[in-house]
Amino acid sequence: MCEECGCQNKDQAQEKNILINKSVTEVNDIIADQIQNVLKEKNILCINLMGAPGSGKTTVIEGLLHHMTASELAVIQGDLESDIDKKRLEKKHVETYQINTHSGCHLTSTMIHKALFDLDLKGKKYLFIENVGNLVCPAGVKIGQHINVVVSSTTEGSDKPKKYPYIFLDANLVVISKYDLAEIVEFNEEQYVKDIREMNSKITLVKTSVKQDSSFKEIADFLSHERNHLLGSHHTHS
Repeated sequence: MCEECGCQNKDQAQEKNILINKSVTEVNDIIADQIQNVLKEKNILCINLMGAPGSGKTTVIEGLLHHMTASELAVIQGDLESDIDKKRLEKKHVETYQINTHSGCHLTSTMIHKALFDLDLKGKKYLFIENVGNLVCPAGVKIGQHINVVVSSTTEGSDKPKKYPYIFLDANLVVISKYDLAEIVEFNEEQYVKDIREMNSKITLVKTSVKQDSSFKEIADFLSHERNHLLGSHHTHS
């Protein structure tokens, strides 16, 4: 038997017919719902932060620190290996927990559930779950989040919504990062926005650049608004 993938040779193979009457993600989803409810009770908005490797997910969190205090945030950092991004955030005094999946291409609710036991969430308003860098596997997976945020950089190209539509379908917010490089890499913003709007007309789009701290304020305002919704606060929409 191949221990890597679990396949069997011809002599060892046995055929079985198994009737499955429940979703294969049922256990994951039950735990995710529990996490979601617990965080709501603690007045914490949970954000599933997704994007390709190098898109700028950690940079977005760092940029938000210009408009939020570090004591308001907690971060669960997901990577195959290393704690490079965790150390970056800890230097800015952000409560951070590292999950290394080694070969796993996305985080699961079980991983998040375990992490919550080691995080100090006292006084926190926002929990960012920085998912494993990937535009495919994290899409549609429930891990206890209240909202989904996708970070998509101009340097990745303007064709990403067409090539990887599923991750954009459930997104509440798309951050177009590295916008200062848009002209240099010939980013077709008009086509990019058109493609996203065709699949998700309610999505919010924000453009950010590390050269402009104020560009992250719109994200901070968006998250504050979503947290108010979560807590049932009464407010008017402009």
